[in-house]
Amino acid sequence: MAVVMVVLGLLIGGSLIPLSIQMEKKDRDSTGRQLEDIREALIGFALSNGRLPCPDVDGDGVGDGAVTCSNAEGDFPWVDMGLGQIDAWGQAFTYRASSNFADASDGTGCSASTPGISFSLCSAGSITVLDGAGGNPVALLLPAIVISHGKNWATTSSADEAENTDGDSVFIDRIYSSNSASTFDDLLIWVPPHVLKSKMVSAALLP
Repeated sequence: MAVVMVVLGLLIGGSLIPLSIQMEKKDRDSTGRQLEDIREALIGFALSNGRLPCPDVDGDGVGDGAVTCSNAEGDFPWVDMGLGQIDAWGQAFTYRASSNFADASDGTGCSASTPGISFSLCSAGSITVLDGAGGNPVALLLPAIVISHGKNWATTSSADEAENTDGDSVFIDRIYSSNSASTFDDLLIWVPPHVLKSKMVSAALLP
């Protein structure tokens, strides 16, 4: 009987690891789909409003700032966008927007302003994505970025995850890792500048 219990315990214990991995994959896939919807919503908001939304800095789900955004980074303004507030792990999405694309007036000065549009074809964002701390660029001059900090939110042992929570305009996007020495489970999505501008031109909102 004791041998049977030991074998049963080993079988159960062995099955728990794959199950936990499957559950995390399910949550990551679900959050990935949310992020895709968020990117589409951000582009749709720009088409409707001539700018990207401001970040939510007071936690009410509404972007803060009228002519100028109150802060470049905060929570994703889910109420304004009509989308869910949290990721699969119950945490709010972090959202950062470049002022050149989110402030109500075109302050880039790189070309003649288009009435009602906060940016021009020559406008450049301020957000950079690297493949690791001090690493190679993945994306440059982005208008906006959204981050899910994953199951572990941000661990103090991960320099790359810490970079995604330090409030500056540099972010890390790299392959998932559960290794304790290099943990990384953040999920990121961004608005590519040329895609946004192309959509604005197609809608006859930019020349």
